[in-house]
Amino acid sequence: MTGSVIEDVPVADTGTRLDSVAGGLHAVLGARSPEEHEQDAGTAFAALKDSGATRMLVPVRCGGTGASASAAVRFQLALGSMAPSAAIATTMHHYKIAALGRVAESGDAHARAILEDIAAGAKLIASGGAESTPGRDLRTLGSWATRDGEEYLVTGLKRPCSLSRSMDTLSLMVELRAPDGTPEGYAQAFVPADAAGVEREAFWQSPVFLSAESHAVRLSDVRVPHEGIFPLRGEVGRRFAADCYLWFQLLISASYLGIACCLAEATATSRRAGAGRWTAAVERIRRLEAEVLDAARAVDDGRPVGEQLNLAVRARDRVEDDLGDIGGRLLRAAGGATFARTGFYTMLAGALNAIAFHPPQRGAREGIGLELLDPETRKYV
Repeated sequence: MTGSVIEDVPVADTGTRLDSVAGGLHAVLGARSPEEHEQDAGTAFAALKDSGATRMLVPVRCGGTGASASAAVRFQLALGSMAPSAAIATTMHHYKIAALGRVAESGDAHARAILEDIAAGAKLIASGGAESTPGRDLRTLGSWATRDGEEYLVTGLKRPCSLSRSMDTLSLMVELRAPDGTPEGYAQAFVPADAAGVEREAFWQSPVFLSAESHAVRLSDVRVPHEGIFPLRGEVGRRFAADCYLWFQLLISASYLGIACCLAEATATSRRAGAGRWTAAVERIRRLEAEVLDAARAVDDGRPVGEQLNLAVRARDRVEDDLGDIGGRLLRAAGGATFARTGFYTMLAGALNAIAFHPPQRGAREGIGLELLDPETRKYV
């Protein structure tokens, strides 16, 4: 189901949300069921590129659509309701593009050139950002770039890395090093997916989000020209990091809410005796969406970045706290016969819990950009 068949499904305007950003996308995605997209998201990834959806958060002056944060949240929620893995995977593309777009809009020519290249080729960007490592903060990286004449040699490992097969470019957070190994700060390295020294290894074994293409990506002395290395120094580095975390919270929350909508739509015709439970779950989804949209409007209104980040993280926390229970209620509303006939609903309900595994996880909110979080937001609650 695509959100328009049943009157009271949580996303009745799915087509508008998608097509207002990327014309014709709704029809292409709707030609396959969500279950088919979960078996193979390749069609969805191709449609996102062909329709221009990958340019959604690239600034207009850089060749993109320049969508608002609110429009991007609505788009990702709608996408999640139709192709869950595609929504999760492309969150990794959009949040990095959005953060780089902020830098480009401030007048940074280097950022603008990178975005223009991405937009011109409708490139799909995989993101190698922070790893959530017990006992370490988000500044602990597993990748580095060593200066070597007019190039850098990039080495490291990102696992899991969504879009590992469909990506055109890997945007990787690296520690910069001088030829003698001396640390020189941090940077984003934009590595062509087909460059020599880029290898993909099996990693993801869970049936949940299997089509998000979450392999391990290993880089061994991959040569990247200077223009492909974007240093994160001073205020630019701090703001870029804060924006990465801000946009990630907004878009990952929207994507998981879309998955909850997918489950609600799938169970709508089976609810019978559980109608009240189903309706209550849908109402909670709508309230959570409203909270995420409030945080998105803070971005659109240009409020102080600290306020934006705190609102986004709090909204993500609320979504994280509620989605597991919502999934359980929707499963019970569908009934045991439905549960026995297919594992798809159970998979979706389980997938809703995975939002807790994305960084910055509670109890590990230290590192670049997160200093802007209020103490009560930063701590484990």
